Amino acid sequence: MNLKLKVLMIGIIISILTSGCIEGPQQIDKSVNTSTSTPFFPQQKENITIYMDAELVGELVLERGCLRVDDDLLVWPHGFAVSTENRVTQIIDNNGQPIIRVGDKIKLGGGEMPSEHIAQYSADLPSDRCSGPYWIVGEVLTK
Repeated sequence: MNLKLKVLMIGIIISILTSGCIEGPQQIDKSVNTSTSTPFFPQQKENITIYMDAELVGELVLERGCLRVDDDLLVWPHGFAVSTENRVTQIIDNNGQPIIRVGDKIKLGGGEMPSEHIAQYSADLPSDRCSGPYWIVGEVLTK
């Protein structure tokens, strides 16, 4: 065998051996919490009685530890909490009642807040863990 043919054969063998070791892009399942850590749960600094009245409609997802609807990171009302049991992440209202779960289609009242003003509403933000845009949740309208 000549040298060019040997080099070509070695290249083909290496290509075959390594092709099974390379992973393609993985799709992230946004509806199931596969993380063992607690989701990031920014809250508003205090109870508010007047809030923005825009609506955000979509699926509540847990994406890389961040609770979002569409691209918006949700900033929850003061007194709300997050709970994860048996791989189900749910939001608990200020009365201690579970109101929505990751994967639910929801409608939220409130409004989007620019990054430069978010620290006025939440001591947790801005954060390197979960970036904006930010949605200040005024109320959970529907599940």
